Amino acid sequence: MIRVLTPQIVNQIAAGEVIERPFSVVKELVENSLDAGARRVSVELVEGGTRGIRITDDGAGFAMSDLGLAFVSHATSKLSELADLDHIASLGFRGEALASIGAISRASIRSRTPGEDGGYEVRCDGGESTEVRPCGCPPGSIVEIRDLFYNTPARRRFLKSPRAERARGQDHLVRLALAHLEVDFTFTVDDKQVLRLPAGESLRDRVERTFGGGLARGLHELDHRVGAYAVTGVVGDPDVARRDSTQEILFINGRVARDRGVMFAVRQAYREFLMHRQYPVYFLHLSLPPDEVDVNVHPTKAEVRFVHPRKATGILHEAVKGALSSRGFRAVGLSVGEEMPQALSGMPDLPRDLFARPVVAEPGVQRPVESVASTARAERRENPFAPLVGRRFVQALDLYLVFEGPDGIVVVDQHALHERVLYEQFRARHEGRDLQVQRLLVPEVLDLEAADKEWLLASRSDLAAEGLLLEDFGGPSIAVAGVPAVLGGIAPRVLIETFLVGDGTARPSVKDAVVERFHSMACRAAVMSGDRLGEEEIASLLEAAQELEHPHNCPHGRPTVLSFTGVELEKYFRRRV
Repeated sequence: MIRVLTPQIVNQIAAGEVIERPFSVVKELVENSLDAGARRVSVELVEGGTRGIRITDDGAGFAMSDLGLAFVSHATSKLSELADLDHIASLGFRGEALASIGAISRASIRSRTPGEDGGYEVRCDGGESTEVRPCGCPPGSIVEIRDLFYNTPARRRFLKSPRAERARGQDHLVRLALAHLEVDFTFTVDDKQVLRLPAGESLRDRVERTFGGGLARGLHELDHRVGAYAVTGVVGDPDVARRDSTQEILFINGRVARDRGVMFAVRQAYREFLMHRQYPVYFLHLSLPPDEVDVNVHPTKAEVRFVHPRKATGILHEAVKGALSSRGFRAVGLSVGEEMPQALSGMPDLPRDLFARPVVAEPGVQRPVESVASTARAERRENPFAPLVGRRFVQALDLYLVFEGPDGIVVVDQHALHERVLYEQFRARHEGRDLQVQRLLVPEVLDLEAADKEWLLASRSDLAAEGLLLEDFGGPSIAVAGVPAVLGGIAPRVLIETFLVGDGTARPSVKDAVVERFHSMACRAAVMSGDRLGEEEIASLLEAAQELEHPHNCPHGRPTVLSFTGVELEKYFRRRV
């Protein structure tokens, strides 16, 4: 009843995990080229890759003795012993890709090593390899794949149109190109070159070439280093945020990867600048010692695990948050009509080091105050609410305050502004030197899942520093003995649940969780739509707004104020061209 499967069947089963569609072939073969040290890589597709794929590179090539093993399963030059799995520095290492591709296509490799007078060729048809024979070819390798899935018709039925398959292939090539700026990439479809990415250009230039100038203009560079960890790349202004996460792109040691903990950490850094269901744009490179990240998680090598996940995600969070708070943003443009003037809102054009704060260095680790901050302190932009005090206004729809500004009209969202005022007041009270703890007369006992309880107890000192006092109550229970006084009106269970968002590897820091409660408190306590304010209440709100650190947006990213200049109004009403 039990029989050993043939190598062909084994490779076809493996192909089901490794090779999903034509783009999987592009990804695996281009990664092989990069591992071979290629500086020029050309990708050609025929009918989206379903009919043909050709990858040409100028890398190290195959020696004749190695070429015969190219399509053999688990034959690789990148590992030699078990210990090598602990510090993988190459993109590929399993020795599965070529064997899987050869099992479901008609494939060939022509290769020539530097210094050789000629090259050699091997073919594989449905898993059956030919003998190696001499051929003519330039230094490097040329891998051709024809009739993908010809012997697995069930897989062919799930392929999309050539146009859709070509788009997926181009998307994966672009991601690899963004991770390897030192390599020249060419992408050709049906004999027409559609993309050329020359070597040596900056990440911003490569993003502009692949995603457009509109996005590139909204990107800010960052360079943040802590010990052996380094975060470099670009992060987008809040006003280039998207409704999907397709441009949240992370490279780990040159590998395109996704990690829930990292994505959560970066999104938390954007928390105060983005509205609900908006996703940030970033292209970040995280470099760390190979033995501190495990890439041997999934056959596609798209997932990773960190040996120190909190350290890795914390450094990324710190890097992005520092870039956002120390770099000035362009004002958001809110269009009021096609080819009409724009109202200014959102983040002001702030000096780079306006919000920079000293960073406490770890023992033996030299840390910059802010790796992207300017050394010279620039003058702060004028608060937009100061000129409104004493000016004429009208309350519209019991939600908006319309003022006569110094030069035009200023519209204030009373709820968003009041929310920002309350939020900053909560934070200021909590971050004061005299952090007050409200001890409970009778500790509240909560039953939790084992993993949640373990995480809370492990974080007990961090929680105590923020005013939350916990005690082990035995079994699955903990006792809440004290809460921050500023959060005293929140039920302890609700407060604890704030810290347990995520799955243990993707959770906010204790401080960020406290800030999240400030968001909720400010939103609930702020004046709502339909609340009519008196003149004294409006004057009090404007007075408080003059002291805000971030006056232009509420904690959830919505603008608090829109300004229409007199010139813009004249253009809108066709009084001037």
